[in-house]
Amino acid sequence: MTHPGIVWHPEMFHGRGWRSSGFDGWYFKVVDPSEQHVWAIIPGIWMDRDPARQYCFIQFLDGRTGRTTMHRYPSQRFWSSRERFDIAVGQSRFSLASVHLDIDDPDLHLAGDLQFTQTQAWPIRPWAPGAMGPLAFLPFLEGYHAITNVDPRITGSLTVDDDEIDFTGGRAYMERDWGSAFPRAWVWTQSNHFDEDHVCLTASIADIPLAGRVLRGFIIGFLYRGEFYRWTTWNGARLAHFAYDDEHAEFTVVNGNRVLEVWSGGRSGMGQVFAPRAGAMTKMLVEELNAVLQVRLIERHAHGDVLLFEGRGRNGGLEISGDMVAMVGTPEVHTVQGLARP
Repeated sequence: MTHPGIVWHPEMFHGRGWRSSGFDGWYFKVVDPSEQHVWAIIPGIWMDRDPARQYCFIQFLDGRTGRTTMHRYPSQRFWSSRERFDIAVGQSRFSLASVHLDIDDPDLHLAGDLQFTQTQAWPIRPWAPGAMGPLAFLPFLEGYHAITNVDPRITGSLTVDDDEIDFTGGRAYMERDWGSAFPRAWVWTQSNHFDEDHVCLTASIADIPLAGRVLRGFIIGFLYRGEFYRWTTWNGARLAHFAYDDEHAEFTVVNGNRVLEVWSGGRSGMGQVFAPRAGAMTKMLVEELNAVLQVRLIERHAHGDVLLFEGRGRNGGLEISGDMVAMVGTPEVHTVQGLARP
């Protein structure tokens, strides 16, 4: 359940005082300028009616090697600001502007500071406080999702074990989830490493339990040349095509005269991270950070379709979890100005 006053700040901690159990988690993906280091750093907290089962944590995933580590702390070592997104987990601290890491465990030594510039979150409107849109006002959903910074630049360095990595000039990506559980099944993919600068694709398609039924929901955003294009369940967009297997996913979404085609694939640097399910952080989720994305943005006109963007994203995130019934459908745009579909 989300407190009414904080719904306009989806980046902030949502569990203070009004939820007896559930999770709050934040996802930071950081890539150094050489693109040899692609890491996901996931701080969060699991709350429970039984204080003995509460804890906070930081998960680390190395997208190149698949190495993953989980670092748990007593829940008393979690702190959050009441005014802005600013949290501490153990000796580490996280905000939209910076990350300070201080993890000294037998399986990982990770320390250093990163600063982020060029904040661009999912736009907030009076009727739509972020990526969830008006669904964010519903207090009974199992999970909530937010896109908090799609293409910031990095200054700073991190030392992992004995190696110092300079991230200055690299790129980051941030999102977050909170609630009681992740969806029953979902596909998620993301990349902000295209040949053209300041381009980012983020997409989630999920089967969500709701009132005894299963809703196929989707939240898809594409940042291109300063405009944030959106295709969501709640804004009238339509999922025209969707298919996936263990190693790739593809989909086509339509909103008015805007069509987005995405193909995402890869399973070379998989790591396993914990996700919430059945009242605990127990579900093991396979995540890929080496996926390749093929993206095309098309605009329909009476005189024919116009290709606005076509590009290939790298260092892509890809999660394929659970069994979803793939929609029966074919892409609505097979060729555009003689270009073959990916």
